[in-house]
Amino acid sequence: MKLVISTRGSKLSLKQADLFENYIKNFLNVNIEKKIVKTKGDLILDKPLYEIGEKGLFEKEVNNAVLNGEADLAIHSMKDLPKDIDPRLDIIMVLPREIPNDSLVFSKYKVNDIMEIKENSIVGTSSIRRKSFLMHYNDKVIIKPLRGNIDTRIKKLENNEYDFIILAEAGIRRLNFNINRLLIPLELFPPEPGQGIIAVVGIKDNSIVKEISKYTDKNTYYMAVAEREFLNEAKANCNTPIGAVSIINQNKIMMIVGLASYDGSFMDIIRFKDELNNAKKLGKKAGQYVYSMLDKVLK
Repeated sequence: MKLVISTRGSKLSLKQADLFENYIKNFLNVNIEKKIVKTKGDLILDKPLYEIGEKGLFEKEVNNAVLNGEADLAIHSMKDLPKDIDPRLDIIMVLPREIPNDSLVFSKYKVNDIMEIKENSIVGTSSIRRKSFLMHYNDKVIIKPLRGNIDTRIKKLENNEYDFIILAEAGIRRLNFNINRLLIPLELFPPEPGQGIIAVVGIKDNSIVKEISKYTDKNTYYMAVAEREFLNEAKANCNTPIGAVSIINQNKIMMIVGLASYDGSFMDIIRFKDELNNAKKLGKKAGQYVYSMLDKVLK
């Protein structure tokens, strides 16, 4: 079977495409061809994502290749997918999840806790969630926008443009970067929903899709269902300082959810638990709670 997969051209995106290829070849005899696509998010690098005002900046053009018949499947970081994708498409499978935590990366100033970051240290991130969460724990830091691929961001840190930067640990591990960093605990710093999950998108009811979907990782599937439903119910976008992550223990699933004010003066961390088969119900409950709090928090 020949499969054409669409992907962005960044090192991390290509690595994720390779991970999909290596994974699916454990089950099927396939020949993979990659179609590299430029997205709006790749072209606009002079603004933080929240200023551009769209989630899905790294998604639409990659999925269009599937809709236009140029590719069979699209490969994404799930955290980049908006809560609503084209109705002709579906997330047909997910790979086993990489660790979902954020990491604080440093070059000169080692710390053992985010509260140890010294006053007026420059921390690079273009994520409203990371900015608000960090300000809650340490309001003496200076947050400076940071865009670009992961290797570009690390280079800016090494060139002393920043004292620290915050990155997804999953990307660091997938690209085998040997850098000094602090893994930030999930219970302090819930990540972007879907962080660490590679999602495969295809056209609904397509024969290839039906075959590929058989090999989804079951535990990651349940986490994805919970976190996608959370996003849907919270009615969140890239300007909303919230995070959520699922943890599975045998037949139980727990969500750790974080919600902060923009300036970090308020933060709430909540846990929700249910049976694994109720993952969607759990995500809905957590999302509805966050939505009920947004008007009170985001003033």
